[in-house]
Amino acid sequence: MAGVERLHQLLKASRKSLSSSEVTSLVDCCLDLLKDNNFKVSQGAVQALASAAVLSGDHLKPHFNTLVPAVVEHLGDGKQPVRDAARRLLLTLMEFSSSTIIVERTGSYAWKHKSWRVREEFVRTVTSAIGLFASTELPLQRTILPSILQMLSDPNPGV
Repeated sequence: MAGVERLHQLLKASRKSLSSSEVTSLVDCCLDLLKDNNFKVSQGAVQALASAAVLSGDHLKPHFNTLVPAVVEHLGDGKQPVRDAARRLLLTLMEFSSSTIIVERTGSYAWKHKSWRVREEFVRTVTSAIGLFASTELPLQRTILPSILQMLSDPNPGV
């Protein structure tokens, strides 16, 4: 746990951009940490990835296909701080990539996820994304509208 906290602090304080190999090592390490049963370790790994996203530039994009499903699963975590960290990571990825692309990739897992909590948290993520990026990414609205309309009939009232 201390190692994850230290990693997050180092990444948060760093001004140096990460190389492609550093990003690959970090993503691999954090994906393993996300599987840990201790919620503080999972939360720290997600926070470290968010800090790394700021420093990695385009080096993180090739890892989206493995990273996004793991983050989506943590939208349904039993602990609210982990869900909040996962939501912030997705928003950070949207900031440094394209919000439309991230919503499309994440949505392929999240809109019809078996866990209502994942669906609920993803709707919250999309709501934040609309507030942050709707003026700059008009395709975002067209991309999410059919899925949002479908969520209106979700059996869980939280969604």
